[in-house]
Amino acid sequence: MNAPSFAPDEPLAELHAHLGGGVDAATMWELAHEQGIRLPYRDYWEFAAATNVGTGTEGLDGLDRIYHLTELIQSSPEGVFRAVHGMISGGYRSQRITTHEVRFNPAKRNRGGERDLDAIVMAAVHAIDRSTLQYPVRAGLVLMMDRGFPHELNAAVVERAIRFRDRGVVAIDIGGPRPGGSGPPYPYRDLAPLVARARDAGLGVTLHAGEEGVNAPDPAPYIEEMLQVLALGVDRVGHGIITAMEPRLQEAVLEAGVVLEICPTSNVRTGAVRDEAQMAEIVYVLESAGIPLVVATDGPEMIGTRLRAEYAMLVRLGALSREAARRANARAHDVSFITAPVRAAAP
Repeated sequence: MNAPSFAPDEPLAELHAHLGGGVDAATMWELAHEQGIRLPYRDYWEFAAATNVGTGTEGLDGLDRIYHLTELIQSSPEGVFRAVHGMISGGYRSQRITTHEVRFNPAKRNRGGERDLDAIVMAAVHAIDRSTLQYPVRAGLVLMMDRGFPHELNAAVVERAIRFRDRGVVAIDIGGPRPGGSGPPYPYRDLAPLVARARDAGLGVTLHAGEEGVNAPDPAPYIEEMLQVLALGVDRVGHGIITAMEPRLQEAVLEAGVVLEICPTSNVRTGAVRDEAQMAEIVYVLESAGIPLVVATDGPEMIGTRLRAEYAMLVRLGALSREAARRANARAHDVSFITAPVRAAAP
């Protein structure tokens, strides 16, 4: 039996986890009932099954439908507080995660403008404060824009990130389906003013790209998306696994010093890759090429995984050696957008 890559008490870093996928089903069930949200499920067990990504999820479209439900349940200051606090505190207790970035879109949690965006972000900030007081962790928020949003709404998200940059917001991101069901390439270059605005304010930038297209008959549009994202001068890319399929992208990522946030089980369960074997091959290619990568869950509850399990899978399949897994974890601590140290324990 192979020895584990990490000791049970060794601190891990989680840099890519969505709030919509990081809260356990029981908490989500209770939140829904506390807020009077009528759920279309017979009982808790049906709800729990429906909010877990499995083989019948229908790819990223199915994942987005699950996110829509979890975002609805979290659409209040109280819901956001409970979700963020539960995600960070639970991550420490179960996985010893001491560097934890939580990403979410506040404009998808204000009930279409009914709730104030500032109140939503402030609730998440308060949850960070509570979590870091109770546990020896450092945590930060990544506020997400959406590819389906108009420019003005994405700009509003960036402005909230800037407003709360000294209160726990550390970076911006963009995700979500392309507008109107359109195909790639999404015009990432149009985000240049918003990326520049965030950078000027001292925020980090990590954008979702390169998650799709690995097995596409024509990967060119997905490669174009990655090239546009790299041209924006990002610090990190969420997923970016198509880089393994294209030498031009590998050269561009290396030249830019961009870190890829790899979420293995998520990519398998959403159908972004065929199976674990293909995922392992992709990670092996990236690691062999010297691409800086970190390992993450994408959302442990929704995906049905844990951070230590992600590392264990990659080591078991030969994608990473135990030493490479430890380097990836150390890198994650180092490249986190969170600059605050872990709060010292009270004497």
